[in-house]
Amino acid sequence: MYYDFAVVVPAGTKEATPVEQTLKLTKGIIHRVEVEFPGGCKGYVSLVILHEEHQLYPTDPDGAFNTNAYTIPIDDYFPLDTAPYELKAKGWAPNAIYDHTITVRIGVLPEELLSPLTGISGMFKKFFKLIGLGG
Repeated sequence: MYYDFAVVVPAGTKEATPVEQTLKLTKGIIHRVEVEFPGGCKGYVSLVILHEEHQLYPTDPDGAFNTNAYTIPIDDYFPLDTAPYELKAKGWAPNAIYDHTITVRIGVLPEELLSPLTGISGMFKKFFKLIGLGG
């Protein structure tokens, strides 16, 4: 599944009071994240993504994404196995003159699609039980 969120960061939003948006997902493994800053941001807009109040992207807890006319690609393997299956985006733009929309795209797949050997181990267990070698 691929999710697409538009995070609107109003001009003048302070870092101390950022705009927050919940990114509702499903159970699975986050395998891909893209954070798109459109042309015109010119470094005035910053964004971070959190999981349960822990900064997940960027991984540097003192860092924030901030760019212009660029999509930041992130390949990852982050399990979302406990409800609620969601992240939170926080954005700020204290020196911006205009509101900006940052697009966050998140790919989530079931674990068995990203870890195919997990399913094979279950097949081996059944096979061994069938031939009398497993309990």
